[in-house]
Amino acid sequence: MSDVIHPFNARISVGLKPTIRNIYADDDAVIVFFDASGTARDGKPCANTYAWFFEMHDGKVVKAWAFFDSVEFNEFWQRVTPAESIMSTANAATKSVL
Repeated sequence: MSDVIHPFNARISVGLKPTIRNIYADDDAVIVFFDASGTARDGKPCANTYAWFFEMHDGKVVKAWAFFDSVEFNEFWQRVTPAESIMSTANAATKSVL
């Protein structure tokens, strides 16, 4: 979480809003295919396409994998500097859990 999610959220000013393209399910496997867009801290749009794969057991997620457009992600990651106050709070929260 602290390696990607917190630094990602620290680069966003308006959170991502998903638009689901499709949901596939077979036994304990679920795939969610969706687009998500928001606004980065630099005021420019942030958008990507995702495929999340879930392994379910008794109605709960036991494993998850996420795939996305890494070229788009890398451009965003290099372009936008994270907000320090969000990163400091996220790092402190992560340390308290560990």
